Amino acid sequence: MRNPFEKMPTVLTADELIDKAFRRAEKAASAFTPRGGSRAKARQREELRVRTVSNVVRDNLRKLLDRTPGVSELPEFYRELVDTLVDRDQFHRSLARVNWAIKTIRNLEQRYAEKIRYSRDPEEIAKLRRSFYGRVADVIKSIADDLEYLNQARNVLKDLPVVDLELPTVVIAGHPNVGKSTLLRALTNAKPEVASYPFTTKGINVGQFEEHHLKYQVIDTPGLLDRPLSERNEVERQAILALKHLGRVIVYIFDPSEYCGYPVEEQIHLFEEIHREFGEFPFIVVLNKVDIADEEKIQKVEEFVRAKGLEPLRISALKGEGLDELKRRVIELVKPMVEEQARKIMEKELRKYREELEL
Repeated sequence: MRNPFEKMPTVLTADELIDKAFRRAEKAASAFTPRGGSRAKARQREELRVRTVSNVVRDNLRKLLDRTPGVSELPEFYRELVDTLVDRDQFHRSLARVNWAIKTIRNLEQRYAEKIRYSRDPEEIAKLRRSFYGRVADVIKSIADDLEYLNQARNVLKDLPVVDLELPTVVIAGHPNVGKSTLLRALTNAKPEVASYPFTTKGINVGQFEEHHLKYQVIDTPGLLDRPLSERNEVERQAILALKHLGRVIVYIFDPSEYCGYPVEEQIHLFEEIHREFGEFPFIVVLNKVDIADEEKIQKVEEFVRAKGLEPLRISALKGEGLDELKRRVIELVKPMVEEQARKIMEKELRKYREELEL
């Protein structure tokens, strides 16, 4: 369970990469003890500089390509988030330009190393090396904008949420301060992993719980599912679309006490928007803080929810009241999905084992 971009390295600027390669080449040449006459020594030292510059540049650029996953090969959840946060076409173009630079510098290395090896004039040898340096610098500077873009993308993508894509996920929704984080902690019996991501205003909370040897994942998404669609920007709307690839059940929380700061009428309006957006998923509606709420407000919300064909559940997440029934409902809806997922994993492992036996 990891962010697919967590190994993407920091990308040096064009000037930093040129400076690093040239310094490394001079250091290698200083430590090198050539053999033979003055002409042979000059050839060996300048060829070493050429190959060192090429190797340093290509190694740095190759590391970037090798540690950057192909966007088209990512699971849908991460593909949606990448499309949300970076320009996929520009991302691919920049990676292609880096690949072009690697091949070009390799060709230059081979050509100039061969010319140096067969040159008999020490001044010509030094001139060839300087020419190679200039050509390499030009190639790197030509991809300067691509390197800068990839580093900016890396700084965003390294903060993508770490979620277990193998686990069917319960997504918690509702206005701020209705008790979502409290409920998440109560359901998972653990301190949730909390992290700030570039498409949320506060951070995503991720927790898991286990029941009868089966794992369940619960996610609270402050900044995404806690206000009307009209108040969300394009990035947040796209992130909500990505959640649809992850979520399997929506637990929607009302606070009929209104201590959250939002009237029941506003909470009902937000529920209707979320219900429309995630209508393909089963909903579990809970009324939190019922121990301090007015009975009239509680019944108003319950009437509205029942009119939607759903049976609301009264709870107090802070006191732990009603949580057993909530967990039972969650498991009842998600368990078949978890069992199906576990079956697929076992079948995959079994196929792999059989293939190994055949080998």
